[in-house]
Amino acid sequence: MALRITVIGTGYLGATHAAAMAELGFEVLGLDIVPEKIELLSTGRVPMYEPGLEEMLQRHVAGIEGSSGRLRFTTSWEEVAEFGDVHFVCVNT
Repeated sequence: MALRITVIGTGYLGATHAAAMAELGFEVLGLDIVPEKIELLSTGRVPMYEPGLEEMLQRHVAGIEGSSGRLRFTTSWEEVAEFGDVHFVCVNT
């Protein structure tokens, strides 16, 4: 079974980190408190400009035809707590 990673915060750093971890073969769950951002990311669209990120999302977001399905996004802290073996915090400091 692949290591399960959570990424808390899905801005520039978090969304890119989550997609890169999925690209490397890990199961990844991204969390954010902004439902509109999660909705976009869950459909493989990017709410900010980051070169190459949308293509990576298209390759890995669960529910997109032909994707690996290794990457999902949520607003649920409970889901994140139950899911991850490793947690990355990628929020503003």
